[in-house]
Amino acid sequence: MNTHVFILFFNAFLTTLLSSGIVIWILRKQYLPVIRKLEKEEEEKQKNIN
Repeated sequence: MNTHVFILFFNAFLTTLLSSGIVIWILRKQYLPVIRKLEKEEEEKQKNIN
């Protein structure tokens, strides 16, 4: 077994996993408050209609 190739693929896998985690964290931090605000506004509209 070629250990250099294994290290190369392990490094690529680890980098992909880490970068995906960071992107998900940033998206949740930036857009989750906006999504909650829009949901709250939608609920208020539904209450006003009923």
